[in-house]
Amino acid sequence: MDKLIKLDNGDYAFTAQYRDQEVVDYKGNPLIEALPPILSYEDAFDQLSYIPEYEDKERNLSAHHRYHSLLRLTRFYQPIEKTLEVEAKFSRLIRGGYVYRNPNSRSHAETLMELHRRLENNEPLGLPPEIRKSASSLCVIGFSGIGKTSTIERVLSLYPKVIVHQYPLNIVQIPWLKLNCPNDGSPKTLCLDFFLKLDELLGTNYLKQYGNKRDSLSFLIIRLGQLARAHCLGVLIIDEIQHLLTAKDEVSSSMMNFLVTLVNEIGIPLMLIGTTKAKELLQVTFRQARRAGGHGEVLWGQMEKDDNWEVLLTSMWEYQWTKQKEVLTQEWIDVLHYESQGIVDIAVKLFLLAQSHAIETGEEKITPKLINKISKKYLLMVQDMLTALKKGIPEEIAKYDDITPFDIEEFILSRKPVVNMRERIITQKEKQAEKRQQKELSILEKVILTLINLDINEKLAESTAKRIILENKNISLQEAVQKSLLTINQLTEAKKSAESEKKNKRSVNILLEIVDNGRKNRKSAHDSLLERGLILAPFSDTKLF
Repeated sequence: MDKLIKLDNGDYAFTAQYRDQEVVDYKGNPLIEALPPILSYEDAFDQLSYIPEYEDKERNLSAHHRYHSLLRLTRFYQPIEKTLEVEAKFSRLIRGGYVYRNPNSRSHAETLMELHRRLENNEPLGLPPEIRKSASSLCVIGFSGIGKTSTIERVLSLYPKVIVHQYPLNIVQIPWLKLNCPNDGSPKTLCLDFFLKLDELLGTNYLKQYGNKRDSLSFLIIRLGQLARAHCLGVLIIDEIQHLLTAKDEVSSSMMNFLVTLVNEIGIPLMLIGTTKAKELLQVTFRQARRAGGHGEVLWGQMEKDDNWEVLLTSMWEYQWTKQKEVLTQEWIDVLHYESQGIVDIAVKLFLLAQSHAIETGEEKITPKLINKISKKYLLMVQDMLTALKKGIPEEIAKYDDITPFDIEEFILSRKPVVNMRERIITQKEKQAEKRQQKELSILEKVILTLINLDINEKLAESTAKRIILENKNISLQEAVQKSLLTINQLTEAKKSAESEKKNKRSVNILLEIVDNGRKNRKSAHDSLLERGLILAPFSDTKLF
């Protein structure tokens, strides 16, 4: 089991566990060897899935219990082809960025020394050509509610936030760091957010050291680059990039130049996420970036009514809490696609709201007509956008920037077939149907369910169980539960110890502060503490508490 290391902020991180690499470019590089294993598309499909536990007998619960159970649908996650595309591209992006940043190489140490020298002399940062060329960028662009953020969160959950490399490296590696694009579109604000995020992760005080707003942007960029190199940042992720469109032209231009600089001059792999509003802005700017074409774009439009859509509904359809359970038919597939226009978030909401209505009214049955009714009643804010999509009239759709569709030719050209995922998804549907019939759970699901039943947080249960089973092949259910509980107990005790230590330290600091202030007024420590009521005078009958 991995050893836990206490960070300066009181949190704990796991020490690096190195894995032999099959790819020649990755061999002997501890930053890559410490990452989780490279996943096949089939393994990625399984690991990215999150199918909460469900039993048919739950439909016999009281109405108020079933109403609460409906929220389980909000945690349901079924990967589709786009999910696997994002996972594969992110996997290449993070590892490619580390290829020329091997801490075991002489050039790595020389580069850090040279960066420090340039900082001391206020010289431009710059990087050697071999490091610049290893950095790249990836843009994920799609409709609001299409599933971008949830997919990114699932992909990032496969990678630890912090990895501690012990002697002889003595490095704290940050595989990824995710920021939101500032509402004002300011590069300075983004730099300050970067320092703050590092402080939250590591317990450092970079924001206090380098967060002076009066400093020039070039100074902040240099410091950002230095810290990114020192902590071996794998990928910097910036979400909500469409905020740049609301900023002034000169501010927006400054931010885009800043982002290109991160890739071309500082060598930080960059992942940008935004709605279709930002599509043109990103494409124009990043066509000029030296390595932006390395991983390209993931253009995320509406889901077609194909096998991807059907497997999504098949997985979701199991979660029914009405007394009468409906069978998934072609009519259901058609009506949910029509009413949601292939936007996953809306489809899940419609399914949830329809069940909620049926339970509340006592009808205890969902119907296609109810879906139509729910859409008009509860989704008023998006009805105009959905109507525009249904009509398919470009002039109407253009009024709603967040759902502006992609150029179909460009979208088709951007697709690169990797494996026959259609066949894979059909196979997955068959497996899910078999699972529903046999009512059997995998070891992973059983471990997660056992931990949840022991009042352990659902996300913590999932992440811990996945880690234990991934690192212990052919482990039994009992062993997996025991190891998971041991790991969770270690984390819990470590956090409690850190909090207690922090509280005691704060109490001591208060006493020292009272004594120091008293000395400035020529008072003894005894008199200072006596005045504050923290000690008693000799022979006093007063009680402290």
